[in-house]
Amino acid sequence: MRSLSSDPTRYAFKFFARGDLSEAARCFQDILTSDPTQPDALHGMACLARANGRNAVAIALCGKALKAAEGLPASRLARIHLTMGLALMAEGHSEPARAALVVAQTLQPSDPRTLAALGEALLLLGRRDEAKEAFGEAVRLASDDTGYLMRLGQIYLEDGQGEQAVIYFETVTRRCAQDGRAWANLGAVLFGLGQYGEARETLLRACELGPRTAETLNNFGLVLMALGDLPQARSILEEALSLRPEDGRVANSLGTVLMEMDEDTVAGALFRAVMERESGFDREQARFNHATLLLGQGVFAQGWKEFESRHSLLGYRPQVSAWDGSPGEEPIAVTAEQGLGDSVQFLRLLREAAKRRPLRLQFPAADVVSFMPQLGASRILDRQGPVESEVSLLSLPFVLGVQGAPDQKPYLETGLDPVPKTIGVCWAGNPSYRFDSRRSLKPEWLDPLRDVSGLRFVSLQRGECPDWMEKVDLSTLRALTRAVSQCELVISVDTLVAHVAGATGRPLWLLNRRGGDWRWKDVSWYQNVRQFRPDGFLPEDWPLVIERVAEALRVWERQPTS
Repeated sequence: MRSLSSDPTRYAFKFFARGDLSEAARCFQDILTSDPTQPDALHGMACLARANGRNAVAIALCGKALKAAEGLPASRLARIHLTMGLALMAEGHSEPARAALVVAQTLQPSDPRTLAALGEALLLLGRRDEAKEAFGEAVRLASDDTGYLMRLGQIYLEDGQGEQAVIYFETVTRRCAQDGRAWANLGAVLFGLGQYGEARETLLRACELGPRTAETLNNFGLVLMALGDLPQARSILEEALSLRPEDGRVANSLGTVLMEMDEDTVAGALFRAVMERESGFDREQARFNHATLLLGQGVFAQGWKEFESRHSLLGYRPQVSAWDGSPGEEPIAVTAEQGLGDSVQFLRLLREAAKRRPLRLQFPAADVVSFMPQLGASRILDRQGPVESEVSLLSLPFVLGVQGAPDQKPYLETGLDPVPKTIGVCWAGNPSYRFDSRRSLKPEWLDPLRDVSGLRFVSLQRGECPDWMEKVDLSTLRALTRAVSQCELVISVDTLVAHVAGATGRPLWLLNRRGGDWRWKDVSWYQNVRQFRPDGFLPEDWPLVIERVAEALRVWERQPTS
């Protein structure tokens, strides 16, 4: 038989706090049988309703409790408003929830739970700076602030403020050194910042200390991929997918690794499965991945259609209506949403577009369009001015209905002749690219090239270069194009310089990572391209490749100049 208490509501709330909801419910019901308007008991029933997912009932009970709450101490009133705010938030009523939580915070300013709840409501309302302030105050007031620190870190991470997020997650790992979740969060943000070495060690520790969740393993696998350890990345991502077989993000990650390992059939099956069952971002990511697989194989009609999924991923929105490829005399704007290398690759499509419409070129690579004499200057209008519609440069193959292989003929003409035995070298791409460590080389790895006699080497890399290379003007895209056109041969990693070499018709020796990007696979976009690839996946495999390049250069140097 249950003993009585001098304070029945406190007695009931003790059962609730222990998780004994049925006993708590009996206690609250006993109180309400004697006094149907007892506010604390009504609040207790509201808490039970929330715990059982019946938030609409909780809102109604809190309303009744507040009507009967005259004379209650401020601290108890605050708790009712807190429960009301949480229930309103769960029902999607963000602004009323915020209002209820402001009242709770006013009544009891020192309660960190209320401030954290207020922070969540402010996040739902898009008032993120205020939300961060609320969580910061919760951290200051809480005796155990670990959970609030972790939430603050997550918010900063979501807002792209990774360096600030690191501060909070590192604080948590110092205080909770055995908490695998804390290490997993820190590893995720280090991965987002591109600090792959630290991320690998951090996520390894997370897997050792805490549960090997699909989310943690996915991040771990992508970190290993970025570092070039593709076999281990594959193993980790397969484990992640076994834990959550329907997770579109993990399937996309595994498929990407498999593409890099030249296992396109399995990768394609993963992407198609995600496309069939998912919606939103994961589906669009799978469509984009599948598009690159198709385009690399020369399956153009479907590939260009699916390639349009990049607009959803990038958040690209045209300023005016999208051009459908129809002919006419009303101008269209041509834009670009990706890098200069992509733009140079797709400049060739301007010829067909200009046959259908006058063009206003609104992208940085338009600086070299004057090197396209076959384009027809009368069809290129000033950048600024009225337009009927808009198209992205990379959407031109889809809009124009391109179904065949690209024309490999050069399309940039500077009027400059190559200087005999002059070799242009580019060894690194944009370091912000997630997998740049597998693409870019260390300058010292190029040293075997300097031992090939009879050649003049010029740097096509901005910034410092080895002392055995000559510097040339690379200040603009036009200057780079002129510099490339004066090389008899270009040796480059997969970056802008490689596309400029192809566009100007200069022979290109591409230093391409194993797997590599779709545009260098089964379809040739340019004439006279020779690829040199490492046998393995790690960055340290490149020195052997450069030795092979040096030997090939010795053979090339002995050939007569054309």
